[in-house]
Amino acid sequence: MYQFDLFHFYRFLLSTVVCVYCVVHTTVFVWRWSGYGASGSTTMTLARRYALVLLLRARFRRFLYELSVLGGLCGALWLLLYLH
Repeated sequence: MYQFDLFHFYRFLLSTVVCVYCVVHTTVFVWRWSGYGASGSTTMTLARRYALVLLLRARFRRFLYELSVLGGLCGALWLLLYLH
């Protein structure tokens, strides 16, 4: 039989709120950043183009390595939480 645990409910509610906040905050940031490139401001246009060039110059193998390290760390965290 299932027993209600206030801590698990709080943890679930907190993680849901934080996830929604991060998604909304990231979406607003990207929306505003894309708007700066469309404006006539030379400084913001140059900054946007510079950031785009930096992203395009990133090495694919280096990115995959960093992504695999991040995945390994997330897996270790999940394992520790599961064993806890």
